Amino acid sequence: MNINLVKFIVPCIDSIIAKNFYKRIFGFGSIKEEDKTIIVKINNTLKFKLEECEDYINNHYIFEVDEEYFKFIISNIKKEKLYFGDDINNLENKKIKKTSTKNEIYFIDPNSHLFQIYSKISFNPQ
Repeated sequence: MNINLVKFIVPCIDSIIAKNFYKRIFGFGSIKEEDKTIIVKINNTLKFKLEECEDYINNHYIFEVDEEYFKFIISNIKKEKLYFGDDINNLENKKIKKTSTKNEIYFIDPNSHLFQIYSKISFNPQ
Protein backbone atom coordinates (compact mmCIF):
# COMPACT_ATOMS: atom_id res chain seq x y z
CA MET A 1 0.00 0.00 0.00
CA ASN A 2 1.28 3.44 -0.90
CA ILE A 3 -0.01 6.25 1.31
CA ASN A 4 1.32 9.79 1.67
CA LEU A 5 0.19 12.61 3.90
CA VAL A 6 0.03 15.63 1.59
CA LYS A 7 -1.57 18.37 3.67
CA PHE A 8 -1.97 18.93 7.38
CA ILE A 9 -4.09 21.67 8.95
CA VAL A 10 -2.16 23.66 11.55
CA PRO A 11 -4.52 25.70 13.74
CA CYS A 12 -3.20 29.21 14.40
CA ILE A 13 -4.03 32.31 16.33
CA ASP A 14 -2.22 34.32 13.64
CA SER A 15 -1.33 32.59 10.36
CA ILE A 16 1.01 35.39 9.23
CA ILE A 17 3.12 35.13 12.38
CA ALA A 18 3.20 31.33 11.94
CA LYS A 19 4.17 31.61 8.25
CA ASN A 20 7.00 34.03 9.03
CA PHE A 21 8.23 31.87 11.92
CA TYR A 22 8.31 28.72 9.76
CA LYS A 23 10.12 30.62 7.02
CA ARG A 24 12.79 31.93 9.41
CA ILE A 25 13.33 28.69 11.34
CA PHE A 26 12.75 26.01 8.71
CA GLY A 27 13.09 27.89 5.42
CA PHE A 28 9.51 26.91 4.44
CA GLY A 29 7.96 29.04 1.70
CA SER A 30 4.30 29.97 1.34
CA ILE A 31 2.65 28.93 -1.90
CA LYS A 32 -0.87 30.28 -1.42
CA GLU A 33 -2.39 32.98 0.77
CA GLU A 34 -6.12 33.70 1.04
CA ASP A 35 -7.73 35.71 3.80
CA LYS A 36 -6.45 34.14 7.03
CA THR A 37 -5.42 30.81 5.51
CA ILE A 38 -1.90 30.20 4.22
CA ILE A 39 -0.48 27.10 2.55
CA VAL A 40 3.19 26.48 3.41
CA LYS A 41 5.30 24.00 1.44
CA ILE A 42 7.30 21.66 3.67
CA ASN A 43 8.77 19.50 0.90
CA ASN A 44 7.74 18.10 -2.50
CA THR A 45 4.79 16.20 -1.05
CA LEU A 46 3.79 17.74 2.30
CA LYS A 47 2.12 21.09 2.95
CA PHE A 48 0.89 22.82 6.11
CA LYS A 49 -2.41 24.65 5.85
CA LEU A 50 -2.14 27.44 8.42
CA GLU A 51 -5.70 28.12 9.44
CA GLU A 52 -6.75 30.76 11.94
CA CYS A 53 -9.34 29.76 14.52
CA GLU A 54 -10.32 30.89 17.99
CA ASP A 55 -10.47 27.50 19.70
CA TYR A 56 -7.84 24.93 18.99
CA ILE A 57 -5.65 22.36 20.63
CA ASN A 58 -1.90 22.39 20.60
CA ASN A 59 -0.36 19.75 18.37
CA HIS A 60 2.90 17.84 18.56
CA TYR A 61 4.80 17.72 15.26
CA ILE A 62 7.73 15.34 14.84
CA PHE A 63 10.14 15.72 11.94
CA GLU A 64 13.07 13.55 10.99
CA VAL A 65 15.61 15.62 9.07
CA ASP A 66 19.10 15.03 7.74
CA GLU A 67 22.12 16.18 9.73
CA GLU A 68 22.76 19.26 7.60
CA TYR A 69 19.16 20.48 7.89
CA PHE A 70 19.21 19.79 11.65
CA LYS A 71 22.23 22.12 11.96
CA PHE A 72 20.40 24.73 9.84
CA ILE A 73 17.36 24.64 12.16
CA ILE A 74 19.50 24.82 15.32
CA SER A 75 21.41 27.76 13.87
CA ASN A 76 18.18 29.64 13.14
CA ILE A 77 16.74 28.89 16.58
CA LYS A 78 19.93 30.20 18.21
CA LYS A 79 19.95 33.32 15.98
CA GLU A 80 16.45 34.14 17.20
CA LYS A 81 17.41 33.36 20.80
CA LEU A 82 14.50 30.94 21.11
CA TYR A 83 14.17 28.41 23.88
CA PHE A 84 14.69 24.77 23.01
CA GLY A 85 15.57 21.71 25.00
CA ASP A 86 16.70 18.13 24.92
CA ASP A 87 13.59 16.78 26.63
CA ILE A 88 9.85 17.26 26.27
CA ASN A 89 9.75 18.27 29.94
CA ASN A 90 12.67 20.69 29.70
CA LEU A 91 12.16 23.03 26.75
CA GLU A 92 14.44 25.80 27.99
CA ASN A 93 17.80 24.20 28.76
CA LYS A 94 19.17 24.94 25.24
CA LYS A 95 20.71 21.48 25.02
CA ILE A 96 20.66 18.96 22.20
CA LYS A 97 19.82 15.39 23.13
CA LYS A 98 22.65 13.31 21.70
CA THR A 99 22.59 9.55 21.57
CA SER A 100 24.61 7.08 19.54
CA THR A 101 21.89 7.07 16.87
CA LYS A 102 20.41 10.57 16.76
CA ASN A 103 20.43 14.24 17.76
CA GLU A 104 17.13 15.72 18.92
CA ILE A 105 15.54 18.94 20.15
CA TYR A 106 12.12 20.15 21.26
CA PHE A 107 10.71 23.67 21.01
CA ILE A 108 7.43 25.58 20.97
CA ASP A 109 6.25 27.69 18.02
CA PRO A 110 4.32 31.01 18.34
CA ASN A 111 0.99 29.12 18.37
CA SER A 112 2.15 26.87 21.23
CA HIS A 113 2.59 23.78 19.07
CA LEU A 114 5.36 21.45 20.20
CA PHE A 115 8.01 20.62 17.61
CA GLN A 116 10.31 17.64 17.97
CA ILE A 117 13.13 17.61 15.43
CA TYR A 118 15.65 14.82 15.17
CA SER A 119 18.40 13.71 12.87
CA LYS A 120 19.72 10.18 12.64
CA ILE A 121 23.47 10.13 12.92
CA SER A 122 25.30 8.68 9.97
CA PHE A 123 27.82 6.01 10.83
CA ASN A 124 31.08 6.99 9.20
CA PRO A 125 33.89 4.54 10.01
CA GLN A 126 37.30 6.13 9.72
